[in-house]
Amino acid sequence: MADLVIAEGVELELRPARLASRFMAWLLDAVIQAIVFIVFLIVAENLTAGSGTSDSFRALTIVALVLVSIGYPAICETISTGRSIGKAAAGLRVVRVDGGPERFRHALARALAGMFADLNLPLFAAVLFGAVPGPFVLMVGLPGAVVSVTSRRGQRIGDLLAGTMVVRERMDFARGAVPIPPAPMLSAWAAGASVSDVPTGLIVAARQLISRVFELDRPAAAELANELARQFSAYVKPAPPAGTPAYQYLVAVTGERFRRETGVVLGAGVPLGPARWQTPQPGRRH
Repeated sequence: MADLVIAEGVELELRPARLASRFMAWLLDAVIQAIVFIVFLIVAENLTAGSGTSDSFRALTIVALVLVSIGYPAICETISTGRSIGKAAAGLRVVRVDGGPERFRHALARALAGMFADLNLPLFAAVLFGAVPGPFVLMVGLPGAVVSVTSRRGQRIGDLLAGTMVVRERMDFARGAVPIPPAPMLSAWAAGASVSDVPTGLIVAARQLISRVFELDRPAAAELANELARQFSAYVKPAPPAGTPAYQYLVAVTGERFRRETGVVLGAGVPLGPARWQTPQPGRRH
C-alpha cells in the first residue's frame, strides 16, 4: 500500500522533466565533460611524449573517453543522489519510478544506455571514421529524444532500463499547495532534524496522505501513516519525541522541508489556501 501511494504521489505531483530542460542540463554536462576530456588528453600526451609510439596515447585516450562519458554521470549522480552538475543547475533530479533515491546501479545503467542507446555513440563513431555518410550524424541522439518525447514520464531509453525518471526538483508552491503547520513542539524538533535527507518521493507521498486523510478509511489512513513514518525514520535523525503520532510526525517533517525549500515559515500569517490544507477537525470532511 505504501509503495502504491509513493508511486501515485510521484506520478501526480512530481513534474517529469521534459526534453528542453533535460537538453539544457545535458549541454552543461557535455561542456564540463569536454573540458575534463581535453585536460586528460593534455596529461596523456605529456605522459607518452617520450615513448616514441602513439599506441600508449591511444590507449590512454580510450580510457579517458570511457571515464568521462560514463564515469562522470555515474559518479556524480551517485554522490549527489540523482544530480549531475548540469541537472543541479537546471533544477532536475533523477529518482526511481517509486520515488526512492537513485543508486549507483541505476546511475551506471543510465550512463551506459545513454551512450550506446540514447545518443547512439556507435553511429557517431562510424560517421567520424567515414564508415557511413556524414548526414547520418543528425541521427545521433535521436533515439533518446524520440523515446523521451513520447514517454508519459519523459523517460529516455536509459531511464526505462534503469527504472528511473528525471523530475523537476524546484517545485512551485502555488496557493493550496502549502502544508499544514505542525504542532509548535514538533516544529522545534523538526528544525534540528535531518529532514532534507528524505527522498523527494517520500515527501510527496506524505503530502498526498495528509491532503487526502479524510478520503480514506481510518484504519487504512493509520496504516499508511505508520508505514510512511517507518520509512521516514531511516532518513530523519534524531527521532521525534516519544509518543508522537505517525500523522503528526509526517506533518512536522513535510512542514519543515517546505520551510527549508521556500523560506516560508508556516503559521506566520501564511495563507493556507483551500480548506483541505488546513488543520483537520474531528468529524469534518474537506
